[in-house]
Amino acid sequence: MKNFVRIATTLIATTLLFGCGGSDSSNTLDELNKNRAKWENANIDSYQFEFRVVCFCLEDITLPRVVLVEGNQVVSQTIIESHVALPLDSANTESIDSLFDLIALEESRAESISVEYDEELGFPTKIDVDINEQTADDEYTLYVSNVISAEDVSCTTTVESGLVLSITDQSTQMPAACGVTVTTTEEAYTESVTNDEAACEDSEEISMLQERPGFYTLTVEKTGYQDYLMEDLGIGSDLCHVLTREVNVELIPE
Repeated sequence: MKNFVRIATTLIATTLLFGCGGSDSSNTLDELNKNRAKWENANIDSYQFEFRVVCFCLEDITLPRVVLVEGNQVVSQTIIESHVALPLDSANTESIDSLFDLIALEESRAESISVEYDEELGFPTKIDVDINEQTADDEYTLYVSNVISAEDVSCTTTVESGLVLSITDQSTQMPAACGVTVTTTEEAYTESVTNDEAACEDSEEISMLQERPGFYTLTVEKTGYQDYLMEDLGIGSDLCHVLTREVNVELIPE
């Protein structure tokens, strides 16, 4: 699907702070400023990276995701394993620029913070925070890896489908794709596929949303079955293509 040239090194510089005016506070701020300058000098404003949170949080927040940034703004975050795109307000995904601001904030309020930086480009690779050592479950760790600049990407010319559906009968668990009409809608955009060809096969997969990331309402209709509805179906993307999401729809007989 994609051919990336990795720009990030694995060498790391590490600094440790015990916060709120601890003895190493000035050293930590010096490290922050030095590495922020490295990142800014690299002049990378469109990129992607892999992001992971370890905390006492909901699963959607802790699952590793790929984050897409355009013009220094996060525009997409997609769970790596399932290719489920998450709304930008559902988890606190940061751009690399905002991670530097986060480090400065936690330096001023957290009881302890440990930060590791990429030695070449300066972006933080690990941020380990304990806001209050006397409070349980308020600590968290952020991991950043595989930072890829848009300028260093060699994309293929293939056109990828954002959604691939398989259809089954819920009662029999047998394929049931023949005769279905599938519709996806996002605001003014609507795409519909009817699988009614004479030579169709029930095991056939239905592909839609070519190179169209977004959040859709999905409906599946078939005679003899209840209509199927899924809202906020998230389709994500990386620097080159949509990240194909596979969904199995189980239709309930009437």
